[in-house]
Amino acid sequence: MNCAQMLIEGFKAMGVRRIYGIIGTSNFAFVNALYDHQEDIRYVSCRHEQVAASMADAEGRLTGIPGVVLTHSGPGTLNALISVANAYKDGSPMIVLSGAVKRKLRGSDGMLEVDHLSVFSSLCRGVFRVEEADHAAAVLSRAYTLAVSGGRGPVLIEVPEDVWDEEVKVEAPRFRFAAEHRPPLHVEDVWKALEMVKEAERPLLLSGGGVAYSGSSELLVRLAESLHVPVTTTGNGRGTIPEDHPLCLGRVGFGGGNTVADAALSEADVVLGLGCVISDLTSYEYTLPIPGELVLVNIDMEAMLNCRRRPQLPIEADVRDFLLEAVDAVRDYRPPERRGWWEFLEGKRSEWRALVEQARNSDREPLSGARVIHELSLLLPRERIVTVGAGTHLLYPMAFLPCLEPLTYLSAVNFGAMGFGFPAALAAKLARPEREVVAILGDGDFMMTLQDLETACREGIKVLVLVMNDHMYRVLNLRQRIQCQGRILGTCHGNPDFAALARSFGAAGWRLEKVRDIRPVLQEALAVEGPAVVDAIIDPEDLPPFNMEASLRMSLG
Repeated sequence: MNCAQMLIEGFKAMGVRRIYGIIGTSNFAFVNALYDHQEDIRYVSCRHEQVAASMADAEGRLTGIPGVVLTHSGPGTLNALISVANAYKDGSPMIVLSGAVKRKLRGSDGMLEVDHLSVFSSLCRGVFRVEEADHAAAVLSRAYTLAVSGGRGPVLIEVPEDVWDEEVKVEAPRFRFAAEHRPPLHVEDVWKALEMVKEAERPLLLSGGGVAYSGSSELLVRLAESLHVPVTTTGNGRGTIPEDHPLCLGRVGFGGGNTVADAALSEADVVLGLGCVISDLTSYEYTLPIPGELVLVNIDMEAMLNCRRRPQLPIEADVRDFLLEAVDAVRDYRPPERRGWWEFLEGKRSEWRALVEQARNSDREPLSGARVIHELSLLLPRERIVTVGAGTHLLYPMAFLPCLEPLTYLSAVNFGAMGFGFPAALAAKLARPEREVVAILGDGDFMMTLQDLETACREGIKVLVLVMNDHMYRVLNLRQRIQCQGRILGTCHGNPDFAALARSFGAAGWRLEKVRDIRPVLQEALAVEGPAVVDAIIDPEDLPPFNMEASLRMSLG
C-alpha cells in the first residue's frame, strides 16, 4: 500500500463521502489512487479552488466530519486560502490536502513551490507535512483530532509529489480518529449562571454556532421554555431556536440583526451566551451598548478571554454538557412573569413587524428584494437549506425567510468573504439530497464563482441560484452616498444576462423583472431537476429593514 492509498483508507474510516478538488501534477498520483475507490468516495472536480474549499467547508458544517479539499501545490493551494479563512473564522472542520514539489526540489524556489505551512499556519488549527509514507496515518489522525476538537476548524496536510506513490513499510498502521477530551463541566458554574438568570429582571439567552454544531438546539429550546426567557442568536446560531418560536427574537448584530434582538441585547441586565462570544459583529464593532452582566459558555477559554467584551462569568465547557445539566436543573422551576420586560420587547417586535410587512408587499419595479424573498418563503418547504454570499442581498433572507432549524442557513459569517454561497449550496445538496437548497446571492458575489455552474451541471446538482441583481456593490455604494456626499467610484458595474449565461452552461435560466412573474418563475425554477438560475432585477433604491442607526454608528465610529 502506498501513501495515497493509505490516506484514502483513512478518509474512508473517517466517514468521508466526497472529496472536492482540482487535479495537478503535484497531486496527480492521489487522484489516480482515488480512481479505485469511487464507490466509497465521490471525487467532485471543481473549476476553482475557492469553490472546492468552500464546498468542503459546507460539508464539514453540515456533517461534523471534516470536509476534504484536494489542491495543487503553490497557486492551487493559495487559491483555497479565502475559503480556509472562512472555515477558520466559523469553526468548520476541514482538511486541505495539498500537493507539494518533490522533496529534492524543496527550498530551491522553483515553479509551484511556496511554503504552505507558513502561509496557512495562522488560519489553521494545525499544519502538517508528510515527509515519508510511513508518517501518513499518524499525520492524518492528528490532523483529524485538531479539526474536530474544541472550537474546530481547518487543518492543512502537505504531501510532496514523490511521496504519494512511496510504499508504506510499517505493518497495519492504525488510525485514531477522536476528538480531544472536552473540558470538564463544573456543576457549580451551571447553578451560578442559572441563579443570575433567575434573579434578573431582564434576562436574555444568546445562542451561537456552538449550539448548532454540538446538536444541542432541542436542549436550548427546552431551557428557554423552562425559564421563559427570550432568545437571540448570532449568525451561526440561526435556527438553533426556530425563528417562528414565540421566545425567539431573531438574529442580533451587524449584517442581518433586527432591531428587536439588538434592543434586547442592549437592555438585558443578564445575558447568558451559549456557544458564542460577544464578537465585533454581535456588537456592531463594540459600539452597541451591552451594560448587563455577561455569562459565556464556550469550549474555548482563549476565545472568551481574547474578546473585547469579556464575561463576568466565563464557563469553559462544551455547551451541550452545560445545557444537559441546566435543563435538568430547571425542570420544576416556575419563572416570574417579568411583565415589563416582555411589554418592552413586544413593542419593539410590533415596530419591526410593521417594517417587514410594508416591505414584503411592495409592488415596485424594478423589483423589491423583500417581495421576491417573501414569495420564495411561501414556496419552500420547512426542510430547506439556504446559503448566502456577502453583501446587501443577505439582509433579505434574514428578514423575510425565517430559519427554522440549525445549520440550514449557511454563511461566511465571521470573515465576510464573497464567493461562499454558491459552492456552499452545491455541497449542501450533495450532503443533504432530500432537502431543497437555494443560494441567494448578489450579482457581485455570484460573479466570483459562477464558473462552477459547469460543475453543477456535470454533477447533476439540483440547486436554485437566486441572483439579487442590482448592478452594484450596494453596501459600499450606500456608504458613498451617505458618508461621501455621493462621490461614487468603483461600486457600479455591468453584468451579463445571468439567465442566458446559465443556459449556455446547460442549466435552466430565467430573467425576472415583473411582480406578476415572481411566483410562477420561482415555482418553475424550483421544479427543475438540475441547477437553475433566476436573475431577479432589483431596484438599487430598495433597502430591506435593518438597524440603520446601529450600522451608521458603527461606520462612523
